[in-house]
Amino acid sequence: TGGSLDNARNGALEHYKLAEEVGKDLPACNPIKLGLALNFSVFYYEVMQDSKQACSLAETALQEAMNKIDEVDEETFRDAKSIIELLKENLTLWKEEEGGDNAIEDL
Repeated sequence: TGGSLDNARNGALEHYKLAEEVGKDLPACNPIKLGLALNFSVFYYEVMQDSKQACSLAETALQEAMNKIDEVDEETFRDAKSIIELLKENLTLWKEEEGGDNAIEDL
């Protein structure tokens, strides 16, 4: 029913926000932090139907990671790179669908 869906949607949003708050002090290239940003942005786009917030969240995570990527060790780089690529793919797709500028910086 609509009420159950709203409850699930609102519960997920609340918990994503809580996870984001808990993870805010993790390094920008931390794979868990990047994975959360990826999943939360997809949640905004697909479930909340909020492409603006999805793009904003993904862009922020991507920019912060790109600013720090040269400072991480090889293992962290390898783990982060695949998530960064997924963030970039989503942003490119979402911006194409919105008809906007889709120039995303490469690693």
